[in-house]
Amino acid sequence: MSISYKEKREQLDHNGFCLLEGIVEDSMLERLREVTDGIIARQEAAHFARNRAQGSLIRVTEDPFMAQLIAYPPILEALAGLGFADPKWGSGFIISKPPKSPPRFWHQDARFWNDVISYTPRTIQCFLMIYLVDTTPRNGCLRLIPGSHLKRHLLHDALPDAHKEDLSRAEDRAHLAFQRAEGEVDVPVKAGDVVMGSARLLHAAHGNQSDERRTNITLWYYPDYANLPESIRAYLADSEWPADWHEQNRALLEPLRPLYEGDAMPITLNRSPGPQLR
Repeated sequence: MSISYKEKREQLDHNGFCLLEGIVEDSMLERLREVTDGIIARQEAAHFARNRAQGSLIRVTEDPFMAQLIAYPPILEALAGLGFADPKWGSGFIISKPPKSPPRFWHQDARFWNDVISYTPRTIQCFLMIYLVDTTPRNGCLRLIPGSHLKRHLLHDALPDAHKEDLSRAEDRAHLAFQRAEGEVDVPVKAGDVVMGSARLLHAAHGNQSDERRTNITLWYYPDYANLPESIRAYLADSEWPADWHEQNRALLEPLRPLYEGDAMPITLNRSPGPQLR
């Protein structure tokens, strides 16, 4: 399928997300299903109880094959088509909602609200959600609020820290974080589609009411790393890089490694937007 990258980039900047259809080839999808099924099967019951709203939250570094996905040429080609020719990778997770599981709570994942760049259309950090099955509202498709990466929403002031364990455990399903939200849209996809979105975008997921597991792999990239403020690059350089795992995949991953050689102080993290977000 031919992709109009100019249109997709405009959607990313304006809405905070875009859908990249048919990026992952069938052979790669089959291999990813095999690998993720094996990883999920190795998890203890406590992991799924702790992450009931997400389903699972497993670092992709549990299997060396995931380096093939992080450096997957069609993904890097799509990023280049969007204008991001030299992206860097940060982290990734296998998020797999089992049958009959609750919704995922509303949240945004930005960490650099102390810097003015976070209040501009520039994409600082982005998620690439790679879906291994078709998704609909019934089996847990993505929900998001277009434009919430640049415009304040009621949820910005009402939500607790997205990384609190009580939300992950879905202990209070009546909480605002699990409810319908003004302006939300569903983003159903086909297996092999990739949803790219700003870390600042408010997003959630429907519960999985089907009888089958719904799996996506979420990879985090810094698409324009070289042009980020020095304080952010100072924080990111090697801060999350899996050294042992990297040794097994050096040739593939080295070009995607965030490096910094300056002397700026690392930025102080802040997960809550300030009054500049209006």
